[in-house]
This record gives sequence, C-alpha cells and structure tokens, in this order.
Amino acid sequence: MSGRRVVVTGLGMVSPLGLDVVSSWSGILAGKSGAATIETFDVSDYSVQFAATVKGFDPTVCMEAKEARRVDVFVQYGMAAACQAMEDAGLTEIPEAEGDRYGVAIGSGIGGIMTIEKTHETLLKSGPRRVSPFFVPGCAKKKKKEKKEQKAKVKTNRHG
Repeated sequence: MSGRRVVVTGLGMVSPLGLDVVSSWSGILAGKSGAATIETFDVSDYSVQFAATVKGFDPTVCMEAKEARRVDVFVQYGMAAACQAMEDAGLTEIPEAEGDRYGVAIGSGIGGIMTIEKTHETLLKSGPRRVSPFFVPGCAKKKKKEKKEQKAKVKTNRHG
C-alpha cells in the first residue's frame, strides 16, 4: 500500500432527472424516469421514439458560449458537473502550483456521437474543407480533462 488516499469532497451531476445532484437524486428516490419523447429530430420513421435526455441545460453555467460551441454537449455536461463538484467541495480557487493535487472523475456512456454525426453529414454534403478544425478536440473525451485543468477559476453560484 502506497499510503496515498483519495477523498471525495464534492459532487456534481447533470442527468435526465435534473441539472444537479439534489434534483437528480430526488428523482431517483421518487422512482421517476428521465425518459420522454424525442423532440430534437424527426422520429416518425423509428420504432423507438423516446430517450432519456438532459432537458433545460445551459452550457454557459460554467463555460464561455464560444467554448461551448466548440465542444460536444457531453463535454459541456462533464464541465458543468465538474464545476458543481468543485463548488460543492469549496474549491473555488486552486493555486496553479497545487493543480496536480486535484482531480475530477467523470462518467459518460458515449460521448461525441452528435458531433460525429453532424460532421459526417457536413463531409458528405460539402466536402472535407467544410469540416471544422475543432471536430476532433470537440468530441474527444480527453477534452473534459484538459478543459478542467485549464480552468483556474470556477464560476460559482450560476447553477441550481
């Protein structure tokens, strides 16, 4: 045993049941489902027409609008949950020299699929020159970690 230990000091959550830990956990305890009819695209040709999607999410809760446009929605969810966890832990400012002492663990089932689909459509319709140079970093899972490491300040009291 190395003598190292991990301490969970804060929680954050963005889910189909709520945009924070309290509302998500309350929904779970109440036996609610986050599933609803899909409204983001035409599902008339599909046999399954519902999904458990996040509703009412505003990515500018913890990232600039310009940055949010460059990344897939799952990265935005991860950033928002990480900001919540850091705020919950009271970590509103982390000295740069101590940055490697902190971390955020994030779970995601599949990420970037919406960006991949949109980019594929652009490629087929308009050719490779119309594919954004932000395509790969915008849907890469490592982007969440990089963005969190770059973020020295946490915007607090903007969610919930």
